[in-house]
Amino acid sequence: MKVLKLKLFQETACYKKPFAMKITETYPLPPYSTVSGLIHKILEATEYIPLKISIQGSYESIFNNYQTTYFYKKDSITSMPMNSHMLLNVNLTIHIGADEKVLQEIYDKLINFDEHLSLGRKEDLVRIDDMYFTEVEKFEVDSGEYEEEDYQEHELSKFDIKRPIYIPKSKLEDKYISGISYRLNNYYTNDANKDKKRVWNKVDTYYVESGNIINSGTILLDTDSKERDLVYFNI
Repeated sequence: MKVLKLKLFQETACYKKPFAMKITETYPLPPYSTVSGLIHKILEATEYIPLKISIQGSYESIFNNYQTTYFYKKDSITSMPMNSHMLLNVNLTIHIGADEKVLQEIYDKLINFDEHLSLGRKEDLVRIDDMYFTEVEKFEVDSGEYEEEDYQEHELSKFDIKRPIYIPKSKLEDKYISGISYRLNNYYTNDANKDKKRVWNKVDTYYVESGNIINSGTILLDTDSKERDLVYFNI
């Protein structure tokens, strides 16, 4: 399967959690909806485009920042300082799967995009460090059967998770792997019966830290000869 692989850097970022009212809390990685929204903006899409998205990455540290937040109530506007959690020096690896024509269009648009990119808040600027096409292939992992890694035969005795990654719970076959549970926004539809209110499709996901070892199940790896990164798509 052909995918587009993006390596991104952000000096600071806040991927705000919904319903975090008194403190602006951030996810450790951007949720699927945030990445999907960026791609739809790049494509100038007027309708939803199904995208397979895999998100992994790391950050150097987390710090607090005070920001003025405005609250709108009917005809009045109030403001107050709020504590905001920020990630510092974020490195992201994102795989995007879609129809090949869509992937090519994303690539071309990113190469020629005439304004700055942001991910999270508008001020959370993104730098593209690398972008290229690669293939994703299935590998069987079985610690009891394979004594060593055999990439040629698509057989592995184990796989070490190199960087934190979102893994949908429905796709995680190794039951000994766990992480922080998140129900992440994926995409939304408009509910015609409720004044076109957004209805979110959500993905029950683990945020799995690096250092965990997958010992069983089927996994996806890209064929980048340098890295062979793990891939877990949202859909």
